[in-house]
Amino acid sequence: MKVELQDLSEVEKILKIEVSQEKVDEIIQKVTDQVRKKAKVKGFREGKVPIYLVKKLYREEIEEKSIAKIIEDTLEKAIKEAKVEPLLRPKVEELGELEEGKSFNYSVLIEIRPEINIKKEDYIGIEVERESDEIDEEEIDRILNEFRYSFSALKRAEKEELIEDRSIAVIKFEAYDGEELIPGHQAEALFIDVGTGEFNEKIEKELIGKKEGDRFSVEVEYPEDGLNPLLAGKKVRYQIEIKEIYKRELKELDDEFVKSLNMGFETVDALRESVKKRLLEDKKRRNEDRFREKLLEKILEKVDFKVPTRYIELKLYQLMDKIREGLERDGFSFDKLNISMEKLRERLYPIAEKQAKEELLLEKIAELENIEIPQEEIDKTVETISKNLRVSLEQARGIVYFNILPKKLAEKTLQFLINNAKPITKEN
Repeated sequence: MKVELQDLSEVEKILKIEVSQEKVDEIIQKVTDQVRKKAKVKGFREGKVPIYLVKKLYREEIEEKSIAKIIEDTLEKAIKEAKVEPLLRPKVEELGELEEGKSFNYSVLIEIRPEINIKKEDYIGIEVERESDEIDEEEIDRILNEFRYSFSALKRAEKEELIEDRSIAVIKFEAYDGEELIPGHQAEALFIDVGTGEFNEKIEKELIGKKEGDRFSVEVEYPEDGLNPLLAGKKVRYQIEIKEIYKRELKELDDEFVKSLNMGFETVDALRESVKKRLLEDKKRRNEDRFREKLLEKILEKVDFKVPTRYIELKLYQLMDKIREGLERDGFSFDKLNISMEKLRERLYPIAEKQAKEELLLEKIAELENIEIPQEEIDKTVETISKNLRVSLEQARGIVYFNILPKKLAEKTLQFLINNAKPITKEN
């Protein structure tokens, strides 16, 4: 077997492999024998079809299986001979002609880990700004007041009553691009909680001061990078008719109201304390997440390295798949929401690239600092996965080493960096 490694970039290589004629003939013969055993041809018993006829009638199947077997038997050896360590599964780039009595050539794309030149002072003792965990009392008041809106009774407004902030407006609307009606962008009775911005901030502002039966139009300009291809970059005219108006009958925020919510609280103070606790937990989590992001950003500023394109694409696929799963849980899909996959990819690509860089950086720091996951923890995880998924220990080990272990190691390394960082508290 002959092996030749060609550089495409510092992280992408083309590995050219020539398999000897003897090896090719051996594999073709084995595959042909296997196909012959199951070959069914009229006039012959199964497994007794002449070789020449098997080769003629099952040529494509023999060729496909032989090439797959050649690659399976030779690729790993070729990679070791070339002394490269793939970051991803090699991708077949080119296949030669398969013929008995001749050698077989093929080439694969191999992505390798980038060379990351980083010194200890580049990641130890980094000063990172961290926001204060203090909670603004006004935010607590806003959430408590929202309970009054969420649990208020609705009363149909009189004919001449005007829409106010937090009125419920039921509208009929049609959206036009010029004189053309935009497909799927109309409704006979859409309920809008005016002032929340859940539908459209500009339209909701225009609704205030209007009354039942009013008809008017509003132009909304959408950004070029909008995810909905039917709206992106367009000046959309909304033709609106107000069908009904409902006003909220707000109750006082007192102990009696709090008890009526049946949330397990007897007093306003008890509810307030619960809200404050939840806000504090959320803020601490957000601040911690942002602290981690800033820390990694500061370290990445000190090093420059190229990431293999396919590695970024893998992260991009994972991001899009996570969004898709989230939408499906809520009963939506990319198609239902008219989301442009191309524009979504454009928006997510920088995030995917950043994630890829962070993972490779953490991997390098783990290597430099000898950060490892204890073998007993790995073995225990393998056993758990095997039991829960009902797969063999070997299959479970593959899942752990390729999916779970890298995440655990990255988290452990990141925690090491956090422990060695210098947080600077930023007051609100």
